Amino acid sequence: MTWEKAKNYCRRHHSDLAVVENQSENEAVQNSCKEECWIGLHKDAEDPQSWTWLNGEEVRFKRWHPGEPNNHKQEEECVVTADGKWNDVPCHFEYKSVCYDDELILVKEKKTWEEALEHCRSLKTDPTPNNTASDHLYDLLHMHAGNTNLHAKKLIQNAQTQEVWIGLRFLAGHWLWVNGFPLEEQLKQKLLVCPAPTKYCGTMPKTGDQMSTKDCAERRNFFCLFKDNV
Repeated sequence: MTWEKAKNYCRRHHSDLAVVENQSENEAVQNSCKEECWIGLHKDAEDPQSWTWLNGEEVRFKRWHPGEPNNHKQEEECVVTADGKWNDVPCHFEYKSVCYDDELILVKEKKTWEEALEHCRSLKTDPTPNNTASDHLYDLLHMHAGNTNLHAKKLIQNAQTQEVWIGLRFLAGHWLWVNGFPLEEQLKQKLLVCPAPTKYCGTMPKTGDQMSTKDCAERRNFFCLFKDNV
């Protein structure tokens, strides 16, 4: 399949195309695929001279084949791995793929809050007629004390918007997390009891720790969190 189809497949059935951040992960990908396979590395749309991972992580670890990337014919914007070495190739070529699963995902697409919620809940969900809303495996991120917050603060630095959507929403006169997780009293005290009608959705900023509320129709990146990670 093409790189785009591989990405869509991985996002439907897993988290995304594989991200390789160290030699251990590179070897794991190599063991998963004995031939050329797509990984989640591609040209940065905002900086064609740079490469970026689909999950937003900066490219620190690299294992290019000698002489690569060479952008042959100026059309090689996606990456395959073979025998632990990477090669840039045209995205319309067809290869197998290596997917991965992650608990926290930064989605670098600009969507409204409702679109972001729908995107998260579609991840790894079997689109069958018998599926119900409770069958989804991912939801918009909820914030609480713990490692998830620390990981989110690191990952958000790769976002393309200054704030990202999280799962905080004002509904029926109350603030709540859309995944049903209890809202901590400390957070309740920081939120307006009666917010402006256009500011019913929560965001997390790149800098600072203060969450804010924004117009739900605005478009920004967002975090999806695996539901078991509470």
